[in-house]
Amino acid sequence: MSDFENEFDDASGFDDYAAEFSSDLDLCAHALRNVHAFLHGELSEEEADMIRRHLSACERCIDNFRVEEQITKLIQRCCEVHASDTLRVRVRALITSNI
Repeated sequence: MSDFENEFDDASGFDDYAAEFSSDLDLCAHALRNVHAFLHGELSEEEADMIRRHLSACERCIDNFRVEEQITKLIQRCCEVHASDTLRVRVRALITSNI
């Protein structure tokens, strides 16, 4: 279960948000277009809340979101590579010798 799934029982504001779209598919497309920005915390709090509400109500979108969330977590884990002490010393030496 995703971190946000139990956060929003209150649907206040969601009807206004949903009214901006002509169909449920438009609402889904909007949520999916913004999934990466949502996952990386790049949306305003209001927009993130609306995406959370949509995802908690839309099985199709939450399934897609979970896949993207897992991919993002895997990428973040893979990018946690740390340079060795030897490499850091060499890079610092190169930087200071060129200053």
